[in-house]
Amino acid sequence: MLGRRLIVKSPNFWNDKDSLCTKILYPISRTYGLIKAIQYNRVIAERVKAPVVCIGDIVVNGAGKTIAVAMVCRMLEKRGYKPHILSGKNGGYIRNVVRVDPNRHSYLQVGDEAILSSFVYPLWIGKDKIAAADAAISSGADVIVIDGGLQNNEVAKNFKILVMDSMQGIGNGNIYPAGFLKEDIKTGVKKADIVLIVGDKNEVLEKIILNIVPNMRIFYSVIEPIDGEKKLSPGEKVIAFCGIGSPAKFKKTLNEMKLDIIDFVSFPDHHPYTITESQKLVKVARNANAKLVTTMKDYIKIPDPFKNEVSVVDVKLSFTCDSFEDIMIKALSSDGWSSG
Repeated sequence: MLGRRLIVKSPNFWNDKDSLCTKILYPISRTYGLIKAIQYNRVIAERVKAPVVCIGDIVVNGAGKTIAVAMVCRMLEKRGYKPHILSGKNGGYIRNVVRVDPNRHSYLQVGDEAILSSFVYPLWIGKDKIAAADAAISSGADVIVIDGGLQNNEVAKNFKILVMDSMQGIGNGNIYPAGFLKEDIKTGVKKADIVLIVGDKNEVLEKIILNIVPNMRIFYSVIEPIDGEKKLSPGEKVIAFCGIGSPAKFKKTLNEMKLDIIDFVSFPDHHPYTITESQKLVKVARNANAKLVTTMKDYIKIPDPFKNEVSVVDVKLSFTCDSFEDIMIKALSSDGWSSG
């Protein structure tokens, strides 16, 4: 087997308020949080010539915002809008304004999440977020959907969605590096117009949110696997691997698919797979007579010679709630914007 190479992004003390590591790192967290708050507040948000939906999180280890972006884009498209996505961060080395082309760009240039989203909707990157939004609008967008960006104040937003994960909650409640929050929970929740919790109902998390903003509207969405070609059957033996912020969510999805997980290997978030690692994964799967499975985010970083050896378990967020859509559309149209 591959052994227990479980290199996760979240150390155990991120869920322990009384940990010695938490106490030692707490002063650094306070400083980090203060610096980030100053950076945010010194920027005056600029309005662009189309309504803007911002979908963000407040954790460093992934809450599901990127698949929430795809869900919201589908909703907007259904309502007659032409959404383009603006990446809220620069995951690669390209800094100028570019529309991401998955057939031309690599994840090293633009980031793995940008490549992932660009397969479905037009996606723009760029250090200058205003220029990137303007480029999207010039290319036909009539609504901008920002993937991330709650901690960036460059672009004025009409509607802000805070995505939170039911499984991880807020951990020990501390800001990075003493915890996994990007900013203070009170600040993050107060920025949002709506909270979307990914996963099962979490009354503890709801209480935390409502203690900050008593009338906050909270919605739930669930992760569903996309296996349109039926490549994986219940009971089938698999060797699973991933390099995402929350490996437990991927494992939960595999369990819900009733797959027989022979081994599960986690790499750091955004991990670039080497030829040696890929060879080892393929060899172990063959020896175990099992299928090698991973996420789409990981698949795009596997060296080409090994991609045919890997099955992808892609996912989507799913829920039916017209009021969520209605609230969002009202926010976009109430400021003088409308679709079409």
